[in-house]
Amino acid sequence: MRYFLRLLALASFWVSLGLDHPQLLAQPSAPSPPAETPTAPRTADQLLDQVCDFLKGQKNFSVEMDITYDDNLEDGGKIQYSAYQTLFVEKPNHLRSDYVGDERTTNFYYNGLTFTLQEPNLKYYSFKTAPKTLDEVLDHVEAKYGVTIPMSNLVASDPCADLKANVTDIIFAGMDMVNREEMYHLLLLGSTRDYQMWLTQDEQPLLRKAIITYKNLPNSPQYTAIFSTWNFNPDIPVNTFNFSPSPDDIKIDFIPTDKLKLTPNN
Repeated sequence: MRYFLRLLALASFWVSLGLDHPQLLAQPSAPSPPAETPTAPRTADQLLDQVCDFLKGQKNFSVEMDITYDDNLEDGGKIQYSAYQTLFVEKPNHLRSDYVGDERTTNFYYNGLTFTLQEPNLKYYSFKTAPKTLDEVLDHVEAKYGVTIPMSNLVASDPCADLKANVTDIIFAGMDMVNREEMYHLLLLGSTRDYQMWLTQDEQPLLRKAIITYKNLPNSPQYTAIFSTWNFNPDIPVNTFNFSPSPDDIKIDFIPTDKLKLTPNN
């Protein structure tokens, strides 16, 4: 199956080069100008590796995301929420995430020494001493305080490590559009989640859209992110990663999740 799909991927590339009409190949050929060196077709695996290796090598970047995600209702229905998010990253130990959504608005600051979570509309904030690296702080805030930074894998030292660990097959789905622009479209099949990725057709492809399908949950809800304004040489002001409370801001304490009496659905 996987071998066949890789052949299908190669066939799609041939189609994209205008070689999908065999009768044309059978006609006598006229003298032709010196052939240009063709760009070697890339398999779905190679495209994924190109994107992952490129992101892994970027130390500083910023990116914006438009997000939608499904929520299952108790009566079996499903609704969709929206959000947008901006990330500023300086590896290995600086992160700023500004998230504005239907269900919450939060800013996360990490400067290598402390992390702060701010709810700007409610004027609440809380901060703690932080681990030394982005990988450590992301694991720490999620495990101890239940704080998840959306699309946080992008800022990890190996952005695709968790994804590749879960994926069992990679399929080239075709050339499909995002915001009216044709992209490489990959489907990654996993044990508990499936992923779709749309990549630009540049020599160095960039991630433009991603969908995560939680196929083991009722109604298989999806999380979608459309990426824009990638900047791999950003001029980030030095105070971007430091939170300075205003006189109106109110400091509150984080409560570890093991101290909370949560129901299974929370």
